[in-house]
Amino acid sequence: MKYIIYCRKSSESEDRQEQSIDSQEHELMAMAEKQKLTIVKILKESQSAKKVGRPIFNELLKMLSSGKADGVLCWKLDRLSRNPIDTGYVQSLLQDGVIKNIKTFERDYFPHDNILMMVFEMGMANQYIRDLSVNVKRGNREKLARGEWPNHAPFGYLNNKVDKSIVIDSVRAKYVKRAYELYLTSSHGFRDVARILYDEGLRTSSGKKVLISHIQRMLSNPFYCGIMLRDGKYYNGNHKPIISKSDFDKAQEILADKSRPKSQRLFFPLRGFLKCENCGCALTSSTKKGHDYYYCTNRKEKCDEHKSYMRETYLYEIFGNIFGSLAFSERKIDLMYKSAKEKIGIDSEYFDNALATLQNSLESLTTKESKLLDTFLADQISKELYDQKALDIHNERISLNKQIQEFKNKQPASMLEPTKNAFIQGNRAMKEFLDADNFKKRNIVENLCWNLSFKDKNVAQIKLKTPFDVMYKAPKNGTLSEMLGD
Repeated sequence: MKYIIYCRKSSESEDRQEQSIDSQEHELMAMAEKQKLTIVKILKESQSAKKVGRPIFNELLKMLSSGKADGVLCWKLDRLSRNPIDTGYVQSLLQDGVIKNIKTFERDYFPHDNILMMVFEMGMANQYIRDLSVNVKRGNREKLARGEWPNHAPFGYLNNKVDKSIVIDSVRAKYVKRAYELYLTSSHGFRDVARILYDEGLRTSSGKKVLISHIQRMLSNPFYCGIMLRDGKYYNGNHKPIISKSDFDKAQEILADKSRPKSQRLFFPLRGFLKCENCGCALTSSTKKGHDYYYCTNRKEKCDEHKSYMRETYLYEIFGNIFGSLAFSERKIDLMYKSAKEKIGIDSEYFDNALATLQNSLESLTTKESKLLDTFLADQISKELYDQKALDIHNERISLNKQIQEFKNKQPASMLEPTKNAFIQGNRAMKEFLDADNFKKRNIVENLCWNLSFKDKNVAQIKLKTPFDVMYKAPKNGTLSEMLGD
């Protein structure tokens, strides 16, 4: 068997505790030598695995698919993927026998194994990324509540790198003010405003006229009057406004008057999830004689499938049957959960010890701070030295709190529960779908499914989201030993 060694480390905070690429390579080469494995290639990548499109990872997949190698040696499964699309592809290659063995320091994965254990472990890696995103968003909300803007400053402002504040760009702010003046005091539209500002010296970084869409965003962004808009919520900003609140409100009234109401459309819950297997076009929908139907758009004008109409109720039955195939006995799900929990026990012990060390360090700062104050009050150190030492303690406390939070987010046990819940969600999907109203049905389909392809009114191809695609293919009557693997 021919193996590829794959080493990856992200420069982002998600991998702060992982071994370096060189360290991974050294350990994996030692493992390969000890087990007398044939290594045909060593691939190393410094990129996050939370998004698809990693070039070195794609090279790995290409070599495996072409038969140049049939095994992968990596430090952990999460080195291969932390996103559902790449995860699903790796699992598919293993199930189909293209990959004959994935070998990590923890265990081996083979095509004949039940894939559920692998789904649990890679699902936990994906859940960590999702949790990390939630924590970043929470940090941004806290900044917004303090009046701080967590992103790059909009046109007309600059980011002060020293104190992290937003300051007015004296060169470009005048163009923002001028844009509002033109829009409020005359009948100028976006195109006219862009032209006049260009004549008055405003240029893009490439020396061209600013886009009309840029003018529209400028005239509808409340940031310029001191208000920050993020995810539909408004926050008072600490930055200095360029225009008054009254001028901004007047601009919004003009924008509202010029906008036209959009026509109401009928609601078809499955639209966007159905495709024609014959020509690849999306299925559209319409209502005829009180019933909703789906059929091929025949946009390429070369398909006869548009003559085949499928009732919505017929499609509901198909989706119900597909979701029914996701169901495992909740007893087996619980056994898998307990097995995975036992497996990560050693990792949890390491995390608990490391976390306790950090918390002890944090608690010791209070004692250090108290002794410093006593020393200062006894006139044993100067005010300047006291201030410097107090600042050092403050910065160390911030650093330790951040490390503690990162450790809590990264703890394996915190990601295991959501993975179990995904299996329970699949287990209950059929009943919830059939009992739901049309809006809820669409939400369920959107959460579980990419799309279905139809030919002659029959399902030709099913594309479910990870991990539900693996759950759909996995045997439902395997023994516990088969499910747990070696």
